Amino acid sequence: MPSEKKIFIPFEELKDQLSSILGKYGFSEKKANKLAEVFSQSSLDGIYSHGVNRFSRFIQTVNMGYVHKDREPSLSFAFGAIEQWNGNGGPGILNALSMMDRAIQIAKKSGIGCVGLHNTNHWMRGGTYGWQAAEQGMIGICFTNTKPNMVPWGGSEIRIGNNPLIIAIPRKEGHIVLDMAISQYSFGKIQEYALVLCL
Repeated sequence: MPSEKKIFIPFEELKDQLSSILGKYGFSEKKANKLAEVFSQSSLDGIYSHGVNRFSRFIQTVNMGYVHKDREPSLSFAFGAIEQWNGNGGPGILNALSMMDRAIQIAKKSGIGCVGLHNTNHWMRGGTYGWQAAEQGMIGICFTNTKPNMVPWGGSEIRIGNNPLIIAIPRKEGHIVLDMAISQYSFGKIQEYALVLCL
């Protein structure tokens, strides 16, 4: 196995570079900064499978028209502490951050906030939104569906999705954030290992 190559880049330098690239693709400064922060923070936290490794793929989805940089989520349905929102094809990361903010806002008023989001795209690292809840003193439970991308145990053809589950619990001693794939393996982790083997 080839030796693993490591490159160290200061966090702010990485974030600024990613933000600059996003600006060239038409993202507003505010959106570019927030997206760059999430990608950079994931890598800083050691979640390389959903950090900078996914940035070029995100740009590809923008170019292919799957991600609409100027669109914002809109409310589709509300009933008490339950709301459903339409992501309108906007960036999945920004949609998810916005929806967690909304769930927290509802929970602070009602004791619980349940927000569903549809018509969006990849939210990258699901744990981002668990940390977002925990930092606000909230228990967060997040999950999403995915397209089939994994082979079931004992199988030979792709049939199931990862369908990640995130559970976050705030604590004074340090928050507990569980971020896991429901499948036996994470597709992103397999891609990460493949990249290392190709170095």
